[in-house]
Amino acid sequence: MDERLRAIDCHPMSWRPRDLGHTEGVVQVAEQGTAEVEQTLKDFKKRGLDADAVSCENFPLPTIQTQLSRAALDVHQGRGFTVVRGLDPRKYTAEDNVTIFLAIANYIGEQRGVQDKKGSMLTHVTDSKIWTTPPKMRHGIHTTTGLAWHCDMGTDVLALHVRSLAETGGNTITSSWAIYKELVASYPGALEALCDASWPIQVSGNPPQYIVAPLLHVSEDKILISVDPGRLGFHPATAKTGHEASVPALTPLQLDSLEILSGLASKYRYCLDLKQGDMVFINNLSLLHARDSYVDPKDGPGRHFVRLWLRNPELAWPIPQSMRAPWEAAFGPGGNGFPGLERRYPVAPAPVYKPPRYTAGSAAFVLEDSEDVNGEASI
Repeated sequence: MDERLRAIDCHPMSWRPRDLGHTEGVVQVAEQGTAEVEQTLKDFKKRGLDADAVSCENFPLPTIQTQLSRAALDVHQGRGFTVVRGLDPRKYTAEDNVTIFLAIANYIGEQRGVQDKKGSMLTHVTDSKIWTTPPKMRHGIHTTTGLAWHCDMGTDVLALHVRSLAETGGNTITSSWAIYKELVASYPGALEALCDASWPIQVSGNPPQYIVAPLLHVSEDKILISVDPGRLGFHPATAKTGHEASVPALTPLQLDSLEILSGLASKYRYCLDLKQGDMVFINNLSLLHARDSYVDPKDGPGRHFVRLWLRNPELAWPIPQSMRAPWEAAFGPGGNGFPGLERRYPVAPAPVYKPPRYTAGSAAFVLEDSEDVNGEASI
C-alpha cells in the first residue's frame, strides 16, 4: 500500500457503515443551550436586525460554542458530518426558525453560498401539499421521488434543517473515501475515468452551457468528489424547449463508471436517523448523499427541509481549479461573493410553484433566471 492510500485508509472520513452507531455525530443541545438560543433570539430581534445580519458576533452562543466548534472540526477533519439536535421548530415562527438555523450554521461555516440568480440564500426542500404544478415539471427536490447519489455541486458544506419529516423514506450518506479504496482495488478503469477532466457538466446559461471537468480529485491527503448525474451530459429538459443538444452525451465508459460509482455508494450507504428539528451538516466535497422516495403523512405539512450552502474560511479545503466553476457560481469569483446582489431569505415555500424553463441536477441548481420557487416572503 503506497503512502497516499495508507493516509486515506487511516483517515476518519474513510468510514464504512459498520464503523458508525445510530447516534454518530449527534451534538445534543441541552436545556441551558436552548434557553441561551431563545434569549439571544429575543435580543437579536429587539435590535431590529434581519437574517443577513446573523453572525457569530451578532448572535453569540457561548454556552454551546465549544460543542459547535468541535462539530465544525468533525465536518472538515473527522467523519465529515454532524447533526445538531435539541431545538424544536414547532416552538418558533417560520422567521425565527430561519434565524436560529442561520445562527447555528454560522459556527459550522460563516460564508453562505447563493442558491439562485435572484439571490436566494436558502431553499425549501419539500413537496408542498398546496402546489398544483405536476411533479414532472418541478425540480427533483420538490417532489417525493428518490434522488440518485450526488453532491450539491458548488458548496463545501451542505446544511439541512429538518422542519418536519415524511411518514416513510429517508436520507442516506456515503463516504467517497471508502468508495475510492474499492475503486483502486477493483475498478481501476472506472477510477481513471472519474478522475479524467472530460465530463460534460451543465452550468448556468440560456440555453444551458457546459464545462468539462473531473468528478473525482485525489490530492496527497484528501478525496474530493463533485458529481450530480442530473447535470452530466445532455439533459432532457433542454430537448423539451426545442433547443439542439449543445451539451454532449456521456460516453459508454462514462456511463459504466457512473454506474459503478453509484453501486459502491449504495454498498457503503449509511442511513441518517433524523428527528424533527435536527440540523444536519455534511462535508459536500467528501460525502455523497441520496434520498429514497418517500410518503408524506395525510395530516400535517409533510417532509420539509430547509437548505443552506456553507463555507468555513478557516477550515475550508482548497478547491481544485478544475472544480471551481460550480463553486464560484455559489460563492462568487475567487469565493468573494457577489457584491451588489440582494441576498434573500425566503421563510416558506411559495404558495404557487412556477416551473423553471431549464432545470438540471438533483440539487436543483437553477440554470437560468427562472421564477423563484423558494418563497415570496423574505426576512
